[in-house]
Amino acid sequence: MQSRREVQQAQSRSSAARRLRNVLLVILFVILVGWLTYAASNQPRHAAKKQATQMAEKYAHLQDPQKFYIYNRESTFYTVTGKNQQGQPILVMVPQKGGHIRVLKQSAGLTANQVTNMTKQRRHPSTILKVALGIFNDKTVWEVTYRNRKGQLCYDLINFKTGKYVQEINNL
Repeated sequence: MQSRREVQQAQSRSSAARRLRNVLLVILFVILVGWLTYAASNQPRHAAKKQATQMAEKYAHLQDPQKFYIYNRESTFYTVTGKNQQGQPILVMVPQKGGHIRVLKQSAGLTANQVTNMTKQRRHPSTILKVALGIFNDKTVWEVTYRNRKGQLCYDLINFKTGKYVQEINNL
């Protein structure tokens, strides 16, 4: 026969095991909900990347797709970087709502790293949030989105070929 103390110890162990199981289930549930939220929120971006890459491969003969950019201003453009059949680095710009696909040789203009460095040197941002290639007033531009030292949102549009600042929006 078990003593009262042994019964209490057995109940205490089973209670601790139940609490541990419940905590693990809650943690697993939170991770699952977080993952599902992340996957659902990134689905439109993933679909756009897949479609733009397929069009770039089909119409611009893009090989070895690498980076993907989304530009939203007057209209939306998806840009995929990679190489052409001759192995030269190219940028393929696909308009979201149809139209002509633009193919640019990377050597004809600035790279994303170059415009990032230009912005760092000229603006001294606290954080660069996004760099994207797009069309503004029929010119190819890099859009650099960043937060200044005061934490305010800023945008710079930099001409792809010349490196000149086309538009600056500061302190939003």
